[in-house]
Amino acid sequence: MTAAGNEHLLCAERLAAGLATRRVGRRIVLLAEVDSTNRYAMEMLAPGDGQAADGTVVLAEHQTAGRGRLGRRWIAPRGAAIQLTVVLTYPQSGFSHGRLMMSSALAGVEGISEATDVEPTIRWPNDLYVGNRKLAGILIETKQLRAGTVAVALGMGINCLQQRGHFSPELAERATSLEIESRQAIDRHAVVCSVLRALDRYIMANVSDETLATRWREHSTDIEALVDLSDASGAYRGRILDVHPMNGLLLQLEHGGRRHFDAASTSRL
Repeated sequence: MTAAGNEHLLCAERLAAGLATRRVGRRIVLLAEVDSTNRYAMEMLAPGDGQAADGTVVLAEHQTAGRGRLGRRWIAPRGAAIQLTVVLTYPQSGFSHGRLMMSSALAGVEGISEATDVEPTIRWPNDLYVGNRKLAGILIETKQLRAGTVAVALGMGINCLQQRGHFSPELAERATSLEIESRQAIDRHAVVCSVLRALDRYIMANVSDETLATRWREHSTDIEALVDLSDASGAYRGRILDVHPMNGLLLQLEHGGRRHFDAASTSRL
């Protein structure tokens, strides 16, 4: 839904007309306000195998309880960001969190670069950055529908129209927006459509693991970066050697040895 005379607000009809996708965007749900697009997307799924919801995109102009990974909050002024969730269903045996996370990050980078003059980089496991400031984040959640079928809520938040003063003091030096980084006016419709088209290409083309890993490296400055990571077993420091859609991140530990980290359960400190 949109308000007459508010051209900066998203319009479902305009988005649908600009997509030309095969799976992502089969249905578009545009909300003025919701607590969380991921939660809404999961609860709107019909009982059974969820096929009717597959490809649905839920967008909101404002989230009252937006979430990032590991329970972190996602906060953006009304109408300033892109806050969307794509609903996808998979056979349990055919779903890979790592592949979808990597595909989503690549779609975000390529879509933003196509629609604007901003070229983000990927920061493992789920963030897009411009320099040292965060521009966008991805949250993937799953739900078992019935035996053998899993529903996926792929959430993405992209800072678009915020100015420096919109960010809280603790985020002002760590966050950015397309408006801040670009020399051009930002069209949120164009960004949404470009990102969703890129995501559709990755999902429908069944890109190989090797191709995903190669493209990820091309769009990331993480390789050889010294990082601190934590998972259920503890905290670790080391240098990133590689990232793979199935094997996760390979870290050369500071005190010797190597260890793999899974994107779904690892936090970057």
